[in-house]
Amino acid sequence: MNDNQLIKELVQQGESEKLEFKSSLNKEAVGKVLASFLNTKGGRLIIGLEENGRIKGIENAKVIANELRHYLINSIVPDSPIDVDIIDINDNQLIVCKVQEGTKQPYIFDGTIYYRVNDRTNKATTAQLSNLISQRQEDELHWERQINLRLDWEDLDEKLIIKTYNEAKTNNRSSYDGGDVGKFLTEYGLMSNMSFTNACGLLFAKNTSKFYPQSRVRLTEYPDSKTSDNLLRDEYLEGNLFSLFDRLHSYSDSLGIRSVFTDDWQRSDFKFPAKALDEGFVNALIHRDYSSFNSQMTVSVYPDRLVIANSGSLPKELGGVGSLKKEHRSFPNNPDIAHLFFLRGYIEKLGRGTNKIVEQCKDAGLNAPKWKNTKSEVVLTFFGPKQDNDGKVDAPRLDSDALTKRQNDALNDAVNDSLKKHVSSKILKRYQELIKLLYTNELLTLKQLTTSLSVSRATMQRDIKLLSSHNFISFRGSDKYREYAINDALKNKIDALKK
Repeated sequence: MNDNQLIKELVQQGESEKLEFKSSLNKEAVGKVLASFLNTKGGRLIIGLEENGRIKGIENAKVIANELRHYLINSIVPDSPIDVDIIDINDNQLIVCKVQEGTKQPYIFDGTIYYRVNDRTNKATTAQLSNLISQRQEDELHWERQINLRLDWEDLDEKLIIKTYNEAKTNNRSSYDGGDVGKFLTEYGLMSNMSFTNACGLLFAKNTSKFYPQSRVRLTEYPDSKTSDNLLRDEYLEGNLFSLFDRLHSYSDSLGIRSVFTDDWQRSDFKFPAKALDEGFVNALIHRDYSSFNSQMTVSVYPDRLVIANSGSLPKELGGVGSLKKEHRSFPNNPDIAHLFFLRGYIEKLGRGTNKIVEQCKDAGLNAPKWKNTKSEVVLTFFGPKQDNDGKVDAPRLDSDALTKRQNDALNDAVNDSLKKHVSSKILKRYQELIKLLYTNELLTLKQLTTSLSVSRATMQRDIKLLSSHNFISFRGSDKYREYAINDALKNKIDALKK
């Protein structure tokens, strides 16, 4: 979606709990609104756009945006990632400020806590303030914020910490203006009472693998297929998360030209876009589930594709892999780690990383990358040129290991109870497999379903219509791009039977 389409769509939506327009700049008013967004569900504020949608524009937008960014960073506490961007619309410039829901609520602006209700920004009530504090206490129990008593000062790379807060200051992304390492770590929740959090160890430990062996990244390069005995490369990368990214970046930057052959044996040369790979690496590093020693991250490189896989799963709030290719909010599994990557400039725009991956692959003439989300792993696959995979569809298969016996029986019984009287046993079995397929894969297109179950488009459309009428299936998206999912009520019921 280009900027003109985005603004047109936002104008049609109108001001809401997550959207506000300002015709001109008033720093104090902007600070109040963004603080209220941070304390609720995040949002976007557009400056230079009147309430009725008329574009007024902002003169000297670049200078004003830099001044506003500096003002906001120093006026809202605690620090939080704030995007301040400029977009050009019909020879006018608009300033767009965007924040996600804060991970360290409550946020304070000018000594006051603000809260967003519908399209209004108000001072937080006692009840709202109580909820914010309760949520903060829950968040503090998150694994990355737990204290690692084995970590001492000498275990940390002080030069790297100093480099981090200097870069954060240069990037206008931090209000910290001192030179004390301890105060910086405390400011960002990485140190408490002279003890260090897990996030601090992952980010700044000199010997990270000593404390977190699960932080290693396995990099494997195959000459052809995965079954080959002669690997071109197979090694484990070690170090803190910043150094791991640097090594992965160096690898992708030097990966070079690759060649594949089409069906008529025409050679096609291509290169994976380095920036897209970097986005994939950053996402895997900051969203990875590090809480288990069994956690893993792998980078597997083949002649025609590159696969990044990391332990964890997409946040439920995201709504499935289909959302990754659209405008979406960011829900980092490790918000403190994500924030430090933001401060250093590794993350440019909140919630835009996956969109940029798709755009950069498209610009390079490659097939669109694909994400797969299972119960324990997120997999991102980059593909070669478009002509190599024309007509091919990612056809997921039912992973029987993803279902416990209770879950499998419950799904079978649900379909039987509703539809046994209406269809034959053969069709009933197909319905059961379809529902299980949606449960284990979350969101699938009509083409994926028809390919996976080996039925015609017309048959699958009839199946979907019937199952939808019995509240087994729901859909998301438009007529142009529609994805199907298991009904939320049924999904929640089956989730409860996991143990």
